[in-house]
Amino acid sequence: MNFHFNRYFLISGLLMLMCGLLVPIYSPYAIAQIGILQAHLIGVVQALVFFAFAWMWPQLTLPVFSKKIATISLYISLWANWLGTFFVGVFGAGKEQYIVHQDLVPGATGFWNVVTLLLINLSLLAVLATLLAIAGFLKYDCLVRRVKTMNYTSLALFLACIGIALFQTFNPEYSNG
Repeated sequence: MNFHFNRYFLISGLLMLMCGLLVPIYSPYAIAQIGILQAHLIGVVQALVFFAFAWMWPQLTLPVFSKKIATISLYISLWANWLGTFFVGVFGAGKEQYIVHQDLVPGATGFWNVVTLLLINLSLLAVLATLLAIAGFLKYDCLVRRVKTMNYTSLALFLACIGIALFQTFNPEYSNG
């Protein structure tokens, strides 16, 4: 049986799985152990997302540039989300709760608070990667023939997602619900 897959997504999924499995080792030293539990669970679940994308990636019919944007979006969103939740555990999130609604991480101040919130807000890029994957599976002639339109739309959506993540980071009252 000839099975095609994206090797780099598979490797990234294995690394994500390893990080998710190993992060509980840090829990005795974490300020917010519930944050470490979240990083553990997110690492394991997002590894499955990488595995699913590894399988589907060779099947997509996207323009090369749009596929690169989807790839970059997926890597940034999943790894930033995991790192953000790991930092929540390391720097604290009220010790008994995870980030709720518009709150910044109460246990962190200044730089780390902004970094943690930015990393978690960048998980929005996973939506873009998923939308582009759906478009790549549809195989509509209008998408295949209009490469420039697809590429420009992908780039515009990528920049919009980055802009939204930055806006939510510096205006936390508009983030997370």
